[in-house]
Amino acid sequence: MRFPIRPLILFAFMSYFLGACSGVKFSQNLECEKNGTCVVQNGKAVYPAQDYTVDGGKVDVLMVDDNSASMSFEQNRMSARFNQFIQNLENKGVNYRIAFTTTDISSSQNAARAINGNGALQDGKLIALSSGKKFLSKEDGDLAAKTTIFKTAIERKETLSCETFINNWMSSGKTTSDASYSTEYYNNCPSGDERGIYAANLVTKNNPDGFLRDDADFHIIFLSDEDERSQLYLYGGQYSLEDMDKGKTLASTIRTTFPSKTFGIHPIITADAYCLPIQNQQMSGIVSGTYGTEYNNARKEALSIVNAERSQKGLAAVKMVLGDICLNDYAGQLTEIFDNVVGPIVDSYAIKCSNPEGLNITVSTSDSSISHELVGNVIKFNKKLPVGTRVSVSSYSCPAE
Repeated sequence: MRFPIRPLILFAFMSYFLGACSGVKFSQNLECEKNGTCVVQNGKAVYPAQDYTVDGGKVDVLMVDDNSASMSFEQNRMSARFNQFIQNLENKGVNYRIAFTTTDISSSQNAARAINGNGALQDGKLIALSSGKKFLSKEDGDLAAKTTIFKTAIERKETLSCETFINNWMSSGKTTSDASYSTEYYNNCPSGDERGIYAANLVTKNNPDGFLRDDADFHIIFLSDEDERSQLYLYGGQYSLEDMDKGKTLASTIRTTFPSKTFGIHPIITADAYCLPIQNQQMSGIVSGTYGTEYNNARKEALSIVNAERSQKGLAAVKMVLGDICLNDYAGQLTEIFDNVVGPIVDSYAIKCSNPEGLNITVSTSDSSISHELVGNVIKFNKKLPVGTRVSVSSYSCPAE
């Protein structure tokens, strides 16, 4: 019998076989009769042979796009390089979905209006794509078609409209202190109160348009030149962080909502003292950047949760990318994000008991250096198994103890 293996959730998939084999014949009979996963012979639970092929698995990628003023340049740079990210996913045989939302959250000061699609671009709603769908997938035409869909989603018209308004306003000799500026800004710009973490929390909780699949990994990429609420939370008042604005909350929300899902958080932000002055010079200094502290907190909290879980299973730690929004070319960090989105590839396999009889493992791959050992009830490989590797597990029995 042959089944595809999902590399990013192998342990979840193989939990079917996980657990120590009971030494009581009655328990073995009960398990085998109930689940049909084994048969009882001479007081031992006997499990059938299995044959698995490592494929690219499933992954859902959420792009949280800061659509406020000063972001069009960064949106264009992301658009220019993301086609390679998509191509890499397809080369690895990954079944992917990519959806987009903005950092715009409604409030009494930020109501639904024309510039935010009358609310369609707020509150963690997924951006409607040029394809008519709410997420990009491998079925959406050739690479050129997918690149065009991505480009029209990530390069926000409302961002460019806002920047055009500000530039025209300033070039006419007016200033931001003019009495009518606030009203005109409100009509021509989406929210400048960026709340990308809040939006990602809403997507996780509400799963709009059925975007998130139960059997897919989940990765979030933030693109923003300012922190949550532009760090105005440092001064308290109406811009104080709510629980949904906090990076720590996002990571715990994902784990609570999806207890066994593999996930990652990858912010591309203003991350260092070199980048901050560059962001402060945009839009004639009217719009300034801030360090993406809460976005990085979300990444660090996600790392803490995921790697603690992997450590308990004896697995190697994973990375999550902290990107630099000031880079002229996003190719390198998108490649690094890709390596984390599709990895780690299979590096272990759980069986039913730690003392199996008759167990044989065959690994069919072009890499002759791959080896394995049995540690407890886990077969551990010395390296990640590449896509296309076939793992054959013979029939084995779990003896009574």
